Amino acid sequence: MKKSILKLTAAALACLLAGAASAAVYAAPVPPDVTGKSYERAVSILAAKDIVTGDVDGQFYPDANLTRAQFCTIVVKAMQAPEATVNGTPSQAVKKSGFPDLDGYGWAEGYIAYAVEKGVVTGYPDGSFKPGSNVSMSELITMTLRAAGFSDASLGGVWPENYVAKAGDLGALAGITAPLPESATKWMAAQLVCNVLDRIEAANPPAKEPADVTETPEQPPENGGFVYVNNGAFDGDITTFAGKDLASDVQVYAYGLKADYKNDMKLSEDNADFLSETVYKYKSVETPAWYELQGNAVTKIILPHDVGFSGRAYSVLNGIVQMSDGEDNMVAGFVTYSAGRKITWAATAGLGAENIPSGKNLYDGGQLFELQLRNGKVTNVASVDSTDGAFNPPPRGGTVTELTPGKFTEVTAKTGTVVSMGDDVYEIRSNASVYVLEDGEYSVGTASSVRLKSMIRLYDVSDDKNNAADVVIIEN
Repeated sequence: MKKSILKLTAAALACLLAGAASAAVYAAPVPPDVTGKSYERAVSILAAKDIVTGDVDGQFYPDANLTRAQFCTIVVKAMQAPEATVNGTPSQAVKKSGFPDLDGYGWAEGYIAYAVEKGVVTGYPDGSFKPGSNVSMSELITMTLRAAGFSDASLGGVWPENYVAKAGDLGALAGITAPLPESATKWMAAQLVCNVLDRIEAANPPAKEPADVTETPEQPPENGGFVYVNNGAFDGDITTFAGKDLASDVQVYAYGLKADYKNDMKLSEDNADFLSETVYKYKSVETPAWYELQGNAVTKIILPHDVGFSGRAYSVLNGIVQMSDGEDNMVAGFVTYSAGRKITWAATAGLGAENIPSGKNLYDGGQLFELQLRNGKVTNVASVDSTDGAFNPPPRGGTVTELTPGKFTEVTAKTGTVVSMGDDVYEIRSNASVYVLEDGEYSVGTASSVRLKSMIRLYDVSDDKNNAADVVIIEN
């Protein structure tokens, strides 16, 4: 491999031109054992995006070897994988990769599964993954370039020479002199990923948010292509129904009532009788349904209006709308993000106006709400804390605690998932739901959205007594 670099990407230039700007412009602090090194800028750029982190003692240990599991987490974070997909949420488990040798690697399970799904990494011929083995330089380069959109088929040639040669052509090895070592170190991984970060991000644009759920479909689904199920069940991860996989873009329609569902049921030809829904409302629900298969995946499903998740949903509110409950009633609809998903929940017809939050401060003050749900409809709503002026009937049996003092509080230090606000120190769970509030409206964020000087509110909604944040709200 030649030491000279033929061409550099914009990212490679940014990672190498350490004199162009101080690393202090990035939110993440630079670990002291990286300061002044040739790879300082690369590490600081990735640290600002939470792609790499320091150790618990604040050091980076740049010359340490990386394991295959560790590098999977780095490259998948660079791919902008949805936080809920790789870490789960308080109500959704992490997808499993299927490898038999991942005991003790639960922290990496979701990242490995995502990398396998996207074709970035594979296991060994014996079916193992070897998560604790040092990642070789050839594997490092291969996984990085696959994350950037390259593949065995597109490159041709023989592995690993084909990937190493392509890395050289791209300038991906800028800052890493030949000869390449057998095993990759942490700083080399940071430099390599940073050099092609723009390509990785371009090849993996952030997923579009699910559509809101108060829309009428453009046309009704056709009865002839659907299969009737008398009593199917969604799994707790909302990835299967009646034992069939759900397509990632499954179309969900609410129609009629549960008592009307029979195998000779005829569907209306009026699209106004259907409501486009989101599948995230049906966690662990058992229900009759009509569904359509393409291959082995459910691509369309028709469900009764009077089924849905029962339990508590901890949510931020983007507003209250009027909507039909499917039973000829116009009711309040709560436009929310719940467990990181965009969902509009209809209220029960009996929920009075006095029990519905009102006032602009409830939507743009970082307030978390507990929605009590039965069959997918809101039976009670309460704000979590007792901030003056907030709507606050007491939550019914919830275990939620606000860790911040009833208002947005500035982050004064951050190390990995641990944040400090003055003398108070809290951990943000890896599967926390993160919401960003800007101009009075919420959107979904990630753990990397929390930075030094961020104004945040933290909530603990689990019953494990560990005093760690399951929900983070950031004021932008």
